[in-house]
Amino acid sequence: GSLLANEQGLFFLAGDGQGPAQLRFYSLEAREAKKVADRIGAYALSADGKKLLLQQGQDYYIADAKAETQLGDKLPLDQMELRIDPPTEWAQMFRDGWRILRDWFYDAGMHGNDWEAVYSRYAALLPHVGSRTDLDYLFGEIAGEMNAGHIYVNRGDEPAIERKTGGLLGAEFSRDESGYFRFDKVFQGITGMAVYRAPLDQPGSRVKAGEYLIAVDGVDARSVRNPYQLLENKADRLVDLLVNDRPTPSGARKLRVTTLSSEQDLRYLDWIESRRAEVDRLSGGRIGYVHLPNTAIEGNRELVRQLWPQINKDALIIDDRYNGGGFIPDRMIETLARKPLNYWSRRGLQPQATPFISHPGPKVMLINGLSSSGGDALPYYFRKLGLGKLIGTRTWGGLIGISGNPGLADGGQLLASTFRFLDTDNRWAVENEGVAPDIEVIDYPHLIGAGQDPSLEKAVEVLLEELAQQPPREVIAPPAPSDFR
Repeated sequence: GSLLANEQGLFFLAGDGQGPAQLRFYSLEAREAKKVADRIGAYALSADGKKLLLQQGQDYYIADAKAETQLGDKLPLDQMELRIDPPTEWAQMFRDGWRILRDWFYDAGMHGNDWEAVYSRYAALLPHVGSRTDLDYLFGEIAGEMNAGHIYVNRGDEPAIERKTGGLLGAEFSRDESGYFRFDKVFQGITGMAVYRAPLDQPGSRVKAGEYLIAVDGVDARSVRNPYQLLENKADRLVDLLVNDRPTPSGARKLRVTTLSSEQDLRYLDWIESRRAEVDRLSGGRIGYVHLPNTAIEGNRELVRQLWPQINKDALIIDDRYNGGGFIPDRMIETLARKPLNYWSRRGLQPQATPFISHPGPKVMLINGLSSSGGDALPYYFRKLGLGKLIGTRTWGGLIGISGNPGLADGGQLLASTFRFLDTDNRWAVENEGVAPDIEVIDYPHLIGAGQDPSLEKAVEVLLEELAQQPPREVIAPPAPSDFR
């Protein structure tokens, strides 16, 4: 932790929590705090309280445990060696992992397991553990005895594998009969958002579908079997492209772009926009569409980014399908549940609501079996607040959570579920059950592959029916007062 003590006083880190801090020492005798060292990322105190281990950036130092200490020379970590007997370490970590679940799992009764018997059963296999991966397998089996979600096994000290990451351009290709590669699709990004940076959709470096890739860094595209050979080991690097609207080097233009290491975010953005366009087409522009990838940072970002420009739509589809969870989505559901408290009239403009991000119209939420964790909680809250119907299939069923626990000796982890969902009637709910839809619609793979989206289509149908039964109320400011006699 950031607070450690010896016989003379207390050591603590002072900072904003966003980076390296100043280590200070509070003397019990002098009753005052003084600086120990600056730019400290982490520190530890020896067992006898006489020495400090200090981290500054990538460097480590040992110093006397006192105010205004001298750091001296950094530790030569490249010369340090540690002798480890793997079977002994594995046995220690096996017992530590078993103890972590015993002491940190939310239910002291261990879901009815005789925990000593569980230890004995799996400890018998320890002599047969031949690798760190084998130990992780045992941890997985022990975790499975709990019949609970959110128990994670994170690997520890295993051989590092050097990987060569290929560069990506955010595009799909096909080979032309000329031997060059045609850009069949160029993914669009969002200017100013690094997460949605599209290499071929930048000012001065825009490429259109139907154009041709002629060369990369001077290597003719005809010399390789696929375009990715030209981008080997060039992830997140500047490359020079020759691009032309005809399959020939003559008249080609030169572009300098920074490649990607992954196209996942661009493809996700493309999927969102295709869903929104389909909703727009089916509803005649009356219904908005918002997809939430998770309930963590990205999900909160996408909620605001997508909802803001669609807040004046007559109805909303909130797509929780494939929501990977994250935080408990109390702020997200509060945003979706907002109703206008009043309106403000301005000259020449339509009256504007407070809160600005508030929507009085009908809503539905789409769910499926990959709506998980926070993605389970969001539709539960949506139904609890009566915001609209749930459409799709039953959610994953994982409302039991983690909040951290001690790790293992080699840096691995066995994370225990430390809390579980309880409804307002004092009943266990959702965990191992999921949230069932009001209207079941199965998105069969053959329909998705054919370009259909059954859940989305049903959502539009339901909302159009609701709008027909209860048309949106038009907000009109009356004539301004003029008689003040």
